[in-house]
Amino acid sequence: MKGIIEVDPRHTIRRMKTGMQGDVIRALVELITNSDDSYIRMEENGEIEEGKIEIEYGKIATLGYFAVRDHAEGMATEDVCNNFKRYGALTSGLKVGKKVRGYFGQGAKDALVSMSNGILYTFKDDKFTQCKLYIEEDKPMYDISDAVFTTKELRDKHKIYGNGTIASFLAHPKITGKVPRFDTIHQELANHYLLRKIMSDPKRKVTLKNLDNKEYRKLGYVNPKGQEILSEEFNIDYEKYGRFPIQIFISRAERELNQSGDDRNGGLLIVDEEGIILGISLFKYENEPLAANFFGEVKIGRFRELLLDEEAVLSEERDGLLRRHPFCQLLIPEIEKHLSDMVEKERTRKQNEERSKVDPEEILRYRKAFSILNEIAEIEAKPITYLGEKKDDQIEDPPGGFCIYPSSAQITIGKRYALELRVNPKVIPHNTIVKISSNSSKINILTPQIELELSQENGDEIIRKFISIEGTEPNIEAIIQATADSKISKARVYILPEKELLLSEGMSFQPESVTLHPNQVRKVNLLVYVKMIESGSQILLSCDNEAVHISKSHIIVNELDANRHIATYQLEVWGEGEGQDALIEATYENYLALLQIKIRAKEESKKGKKGMFNEPEFNYDPEPLQRISYSNETGKVIIYINFPSVKHYLGSNCQFRKEISAQVFIADIVAERCFYEIAKKGVFSRVGFSLSKEAAPDRIQRDAFKLSNKYGKKVHQALVDQSILKESRKISLDKEN
Repeated sequence: MKGIIEVDPRHTIRRMKTGMQGDVIRALVELITNSDDSYIRMEENGEIEEGKIEIEYGKIATLGYFAVRDHAEGMATEDVCNNFKRYGALTSGLKVGKKVRGYFGQGAKDALVSMSNGILYTFKDDKFTQCKLYIEEDKPMYDISDAVFTTKELRDKHKIYGNGTIASFLAHPKITGKVPRFDTIHQELANHYLLRKIMSDPKRKVTLKNLDNKEYRKLGYVNPKGQEILSEEFNIDYEKYGRFPIQIFISRAERELNQSGDDRNGGLLIVDEEGIILGISLFKYENEPLAANFFGEVKIGRFRELLLDEEAVLSEERDGLLRRHPFCQLLIPEIEKHLSDMVEKERTRKQNEERSKVDPEEILRYRKAFSILNEIAEIEAKPITYLGEKKDDQIEDPPGGFCIYPSSAQITIGKRYALELRVNPKVIPHNTIVKISSNSSKINILTPQIELELSQENGDEIIRKFISIEGTEPNIEAIIQATADSKISKARVYILPEKELLLSEGMSFQPESVTLHPNQVRKVNLLVYVKMIESGSQILLSCDNEAVHISKSHIIVNELDANRHIATYQLEVWGEGEGQDALIEATYENYLALLQIKIRAKEESKKGKKGMFNEPEFNYDPEPLQRISYSNETGKVIIYINFPSVKHYLGSNCQFRKEISAQVFIADIVAERCFYEIAKKGVFSRVGFSLSKEAAPDRIQRDAFKLSNKYGKKVHQALVDQSILKESRKISLDKEN
């Protein structure tokens, strides 16, 4: 007697539960992937859809409600029967060559059966079918309804108005443990490695909705910023199949990456020939510190042939390649060889950095020089708030040809402000020196005199100059006076208490700067003073980086929201991609509030940063694009040893760094770069609003040159060992004599 061995239903249930492990995220990943596969099949057939995948979240007492909706193919009743009556069959389209990920024929079934109340609703050609999946008496069960014609009520209920599918389930604490928070669902789905291609695909629009408060969020993923350090192809031969082409790409991120968990942003994605993700790993280098910055991809050609032949090359737990399989035993060591080469290069780079560390004498010189540079930055680059009108605004001739604008102003302590001095050159001649003074010592005058230099650009036009001031104590009223020959103009300035800052600016973000992990959501507040920005006003919210999002595009001010005339509006911000920076603007007429956003994989250490600049770092990247750079985050000035001109003076291993020529060279490029950064910060904080993009570089270079003239010698004296310089000059003089 012979026959097919029957599978015990308990075995099937164990496999289903093992695949999901009671994890809501795993279940959602499977359902999202199914929706994506459906869109892929449509695209291969030439059908174009928006590619919307909508995820819903809600709480019902202690239970969590989850659903995934698409507007793709939908399924006829016979398709539902084929897909859900059998377990483990290739039903996704893989067998007929579709570019889909449904390798096991069990993902959606596992997701819906292993949770509670798993139901699939699907619309196909004006027919509606429902399928329930559940466990009864330790057996996996399905209950497929007969198809019915669609009605408006059905479509409204499920929010599908063409073809499409919605799969839903309940997360019960007995199965899943505590139901994840909405923010957790957002972060883990958007960063999940199995969804990486979907989340970064411009043809997909993935959203997450909180049914409890109707809040929508767009989900996405952006790769870390980094430099590709390896791009190679190799082959492996496996039994009867012959040669498999493998492509490997490795990049090095600017910062250390998260190298563990399903939401890691480091590691090598393992993909098949169609780019479908199989797993992610650094294999034996998972915990190697020298590989902490690595990310990339390994593409395996002809991989699907193995799956169609039922080769068990993938783990049924959905965690990547099955290492004990003979094919994987050939592939993984080859990947590790390439990783080993990169790790050794990283080791060499680190060793070079160690060798190039400065000695105590150099440390003292660098500390002195960068202390000077930080003092210069504090003086020259502190942001200034302009109290006058914008450069492009139409202006009138100043009364008497000489006037300070505005005639009265309110300022706060701890910030710099600029009044505007307007001069008619027909009344006050060019090259006149204007003296600026205050009758109170509580207001610092940062521009005690202004020269009305002759300029071909101005001609007979009104000359506009800025008077920089800074208040040091609140509740002080003072007179600012400008004097030129016999001409005098005055302005009254009142220093507000710090708490009244908002009242002077109309609105502000709290906090004004936020650092987030990729796809981490943070709440911020926009505070609005309704006496300045009145009820009914529409404040627009925008961001200068598409990878960073804010939960609303606008806010309508309502004075009923205000407490003591201050209305507080809560917003949420998040972003994709380690290393992304953004500026969010809230604007209404002439009012502006700014929120700075940084997306970082790990907390940045600010240890040692006491100003704009930190001591230099010597970098050994093999093919740098520049000789020196500056990091806003760390304040580090980075010198690239392998840049040709740098290597010429310092040597390939920095061995000539202490020679006088090398010291002078370092002083020159460090001073040049730092003065440029100070000038850039100063320009954009003081006059950036009035400069065109074309004019800004010239203004920055001009100001950097002025800084070099003003402070260059002082910086050189600190960076160059003066005893060696004197000895070098003595030798030169002896040779001449």
